Amino acid sequence: MIRLEILLDQIFTRHRWTAHLFFWILIIAVYSVFFGRQNNNYWQTSFFVGLLIPIVISTTYFLNYYLVPRYLLKERYLTFIIYFIYTLIFSVFLEVMTMVLTFVLLAEWQIRNMSPAAIDFFFLITSLLMVVFLGVAIKLLLYWRKSKEDYQKLMREKLEAELKFLKIQLNPHFLFNTLNNLYYLTSEKSDKAPQAIMQLSEMLDYVMQSGKSVFVPLERELKQVENYIALEMLRYENRVQIQFEKKLNLDKWTIAPMMIITLIENAFKHGVMNAAGQSWINISITDNTANLMIAIRNSRKHSAPGNGIGLKNLRNQLDLVYGENYKLSIDDNNLHEFSVTLTLMNQA
Repeated sequence: MIRLEILLDQIFTRHRWTAHLFFWILIIAVYSVFFGRQNNNYWQTSFFVGLLIPIVISTTYFLNYYLVPRYLLKERYLTFIIYFIYTLIFSVFLEVMTMVLTFVLLAEWQIRNMSPAAIDFFFLITSLLMVVFLGVAIKLLLYWRKSKEDYQKLMREKLEAELKFLKIQLNPHFLFNTLNNLYYLTSEKSDKAPQAIMQLSEMLDYVMQSGKSVFVPLERELKQVENYIALEMLRYENRVQIQFEKKLNLDKWTIAPMMIITLIENAFKHGVMNAAGQSWINISITDNTANLMIAIRNSRKHSAPGNGIGLKNLRNQLDLVYGENYKLSIDDNNLHEFSVTLTLMNQA
C-alpha cells in the first residue's frame, strides 16, 4: 500500500500532464467498451463517448480543483455535500441531454442499433459516478500524501529548532563554569594556566563543531570529558578524588554531543563546588550488545543537588534525540551521595 502511494505521488507530481492524459485516455477506452459492448458500430459509440466525456472531465475537475480544496479540505462538510449533490444532478442532466441529442442526430442520420447501455439511465449514472469518485479518491490520496510529508517536514524543523535552542542554553552554561576555573588559575598566577587555556581551546572547538551535529563519535566526546575533568582538577587539586572506569567498545557507539560532559559538570557543581572538605566522583561507562550505560556518582554534604538548567536541558535534549530509546535515572534519596545513570539503547 505504501509503495502504491509513493508510486502515485511520483507519477502525479513529476509527470502531471502526462498522467492526466493517460488517465483520460484510459477512461475513454473503458467508456468505449462500456457503451459499445453490444454495438458493432464503432463510429456511433465513439460519437456518443465524444459527447459524454467533456461532461465527465468538467465534473471531475470542478470537484477536485474547486469543491474539494474550497470546502471539503476546510472541513465545510455540509456545504461540500450540498454542492456535490447539485454538481452531480447538473452533470446527469447534461448527460441526459447528450443522450437525447445523440438519438435525435442518429435518427436524423438514419443510424440505428444504438447500444442498450447508452439508453439505460442506470448505466449513464454509473459511468459518471465511477469516474468522478475515482478522480476524487486519487486527488484526496495525493492531498493526504502531501499533508503527511508537510507534517513530517514541520516536525523535523521543529525538532532541529528546539535542539539548537537547547544547545544554545547548554553550551554557554558549561562555558561560564569553565571560564570561572580559568579565572581562578590566572588570579593565582598558576603555571598551569597555559595548559588550561589549551584544553579550553580544544573544548570550545568541540562545542562549536559538535553544535552542527546530532551525533558524534563516543571517543571524541570522551576526549573532551578528559579535558573537562583536567580543567576541574586544576582548580580543586586534592579536594576531589576522581575514579573513571571505561569498559566498552568505543568504535561501536555514537552519542549526542555534550551529554556526558553535562552529567559530570553537574557532579562537580553540586558535589564538589559547595563542599568544604574532601569530595569524590565516580564515573563508569560500560556497554553490552544492546545498551550503553553511563553512571555517575558524587558525594554531597547534606544539600540538595538543585534543579539547575543542566539536567533539565539534558532530559529535554534526550527526549528530542533519542525519543523512547533512553532511560535517565536520578537517585536523590541518599543525603551523602547523588547518582545519575543514563542508558542509551542501540538503535542500529
